[in-house]
Amino acid sequence: MNRNDFKNLLSRRVLVLDGAYGTEFFKMGLGDLPGEILNLKHPDAVYSLQKSYVESGSDILLTNTFSANSRKLKALGYETEMEKINIKAVEIARKASNSNTLVFGDISSTGEFPVPAGLSDFDECVAIYRDQARVLAGAGVDGFIVETMSDIKELKAALLGIREITQELPLIVHMTFDETARSVTGTPPEAFAALFNDLDCDVIGINCSLGPEQTLEIIRKISPYTTKHLSVEPNAGKPVFDGITLTYKETPEDFALFAEDFINSGCSIIGGCCGTTPDHIKLLSHFAHRVKPSIRPEKVPQIVTSRTSWAEIDPFLIIGERINPAGRQRFQKSIYEGDFKTALEEAKSQQRQHAQVLDINLGIEKLVPPEQFVNIINELDRNASLPLSLDIQTPSLMELAARNGSGRMILNSARVTEKNLPRRIGMLKKYGGMLVLLAMGKEIPETPEGRFNKIMEGIALCESEGISRDRILADPLVMSFGAGKDPAVTLETIRLLTEEGIKTTCGLSNLSFGMPDRSYLNGSFLVKAVDRGLKSAIMNPGDDFVMNSLHGALSLDGHQMTHPDMEVSENELVRFLLEGNSEKLLEAVKTYETDNDPVYISQNILGGAMEEIGILYGEGKIYLPHLLLASETSAPVFEYLNSQMTGSVISKGKILLATVEGDVHDIGKRIIGTVLKTGGFEVFDLGKDVSSRTILEEAREIKPDIIGLSAMMTTTVSRVQEVTTAIHSAGLSPMIICGGASMTKELAGKFGADGYAPNASTVVELCLELLKKQTGQEKSGLDNK
Repeated sequence: MNRNDFKNLLSRRVLVLDGAYGTEFFKMGLGDLPGEILNLKHPDAVYSLQKSYVESGSDILLTNTFSANSRKLKALGYETEMEKINIKAVEIARKASNSNTLVFGDISSTGEFPVPAGLSDFDECVAIYRDQARVLAGAGVDGFIVETMSDIKELKAALLGIREITQELPLIVHMTFDETARSVTGTPPEAFAALFNDLDCDVIGINCSLGPEQTLEIIRKISPYTTKHLSVEPNAGKPVFDGITLTYKETPEDFALFAEDFINSGCSIIGGCCGTTPDHIKLLSHFAHRVKPSIRPEKVPQIVTSRTSWAEIDPFLIIGERINPAGRQRFQKSIYEGDFKTALEEAKSQQRQHAQVLDINLGIEKLVPPEQFVNIINELDRNASLPLSLDIQTPSLMELAARNGSGRMILNSARVTEKNLPRRIGMLKKYGGMLVLLAMGKEIPETPEGRFNKIMEGIALCESEGISRDRILADPLVMSFGAGKDPAVTLETIRLLTEEGIKTTCGLSNLSFGMPDRSYLNGSFLVKAVDRGLKSAIMNPGDDFVMNSLHGALSLDGHQMTHPDMEVSENELVRFLLEGNSEKLLEAVKTYETDNDPVYISQNILGGAMEEIGILYGEGKIYLPHLLLASETSAPVFEYLNSQMTGSVISKGKILLATVEGDVHDIGKRIIGTVLKTGGFEVFDLGKDVSSRTILEEAREIKPDIIGLSAMMTTTVSRVQEVTTAIHSAGLSPMIICGGASMTKELAGKFGADGYAPNASTVVELCLELLKKQTGQEKSGLDNK
């Protein structure tokens, strides 16, 4: 089915997806094999399940290929079978479908996030997805769905990989969010919706992690920021697994009652994720097919986004100008060498001064190695920066930066010429975002009317290529007052564009270049420009006069800009940790050396700051990028303190981590490891798919205080009991804790574990309590002697 036919179908009727696969295979007694391998080993079981979904009313059947990409299959030991598994999956789905059923190729995470949230190269991720899409498209799928994605950059890689294979087939993209309405890597639903509203997909939505009630709340956050059809696959509530039987709390009747709410919130596709059965889909289909899909909006509010934040254009967008080495030779040299310390300091200081976007200008571009344009984007992303404006003039370098970004950026800028503007339009269509359109072609028009006409000429070209005018920020060109240029020309151009409904921006500091009293000139001009409708400026947010002038001008127009509180803590050390500034952190720590020994500083002062980081993460005030950055920033300072100690290094305890045998999920455990390091523990991570024998051998060698076991899959949770039995039978005495999507407190107790961590925010407190308990027991034993 081509994309236009698919979208027309979604406008006429609600389509029903199928339900869960993994939990149903488990019920069949096939939990010992990865689901995708069943395509080869037990194709009749796959056919039977898919046939039951079709008979229950599913309009779209997904291929059994959720983890059938080469990287995931390599971890499972089936890499060489990738093509065979995917082709067989399409064959089975076709056999199970009827003449009206659409078969969509199902694709999900590679198991390793791209840099900077993970270690994977972005282009390698694109290639992995391209390879799987090639096989599925060749086997004859009707479209694709990419689902259960936790990292927005990996989802972007999947989309690009699929679109390198086909631009004709429909594409649905899903992220997954937790109870905090954020993805694991910190992305809010609004940022996801805005970016993928631009990108080349047909439907966006969410699945997994949450039941229908919580999922509905997130759909309602997504809906206002996209014109596209929405899709949803909630879980059937929370799982209950007693070690033998797996059940979910949401009955088919309760699950289906949400159908109309989802449709009224914009969903044209509804299905089920974990725990949903053919009975859930049958009743869902009964309700969903009786309701007409809601009409999607033609326009949505324009926002710019990063991985973790977003900013609206209205009433005014402050774009910080100071990541620019012009006239700063040391800064230019550091960029050339890949040292982004100054750039990151400027990013954080402008964020504290209430910039909403950061303009990125790397100076003389021919002097900067191309890889540094990628590296600075990743470094800013790793530091959980604000949305970005790419002030890059070389098209190939701007494309490198745009390709590797995690957010909806501003491309700054384009001239209205035959070569310049079409290249920027191509980038907008491929990578999303907004465009700064200059009021000039090869020359700058002298009159307001000339500049206005040039902008409208550029907008007409954009609209002919599918880029709507609300994605344009027109730059009327602020010229140097000291060079004799009349600012009235710029002001009148702003007025003309505002009357036409075009949003405007400008490079404010150009006005006062080479002049004394720059703040007063800039602030006075800004007031006049805002009065004529200016919506944004690239400016210095650290200039108090200019910022106060802006707030005054907006207030007189009845607008009030609100700025979120950027300080999540009053602790100076916490601020340095979140800024990634290890040098200032070390300087601050050294001030405590006069009155405190290194052990006390490490455990109570720096350790206390790291504990606060963990608490902030648990409270949802910071996100995974902040957590990873703080952990990395603290490492050299802890090393310094360790070097000052006499005797052995002191930690709160040794913890051995492992994902149990048969389970290749690693991301959650690694987050746990980072949180524990942040909390002052010494962590030894054995990786994923680790046998009980290996865990026992390493426990004998390392002598940990606590062993932490991760089991994400219902098919592998029983391995926890296998490990606890081996540890206790060997006469070892570490405490054992466990967690993972399929684990519960009751099950942990049944398997002989000493504790259960439902998420990363609870693990430090759990470990401290267990160690305290262990210490008390040892003391009691000594007293009894």
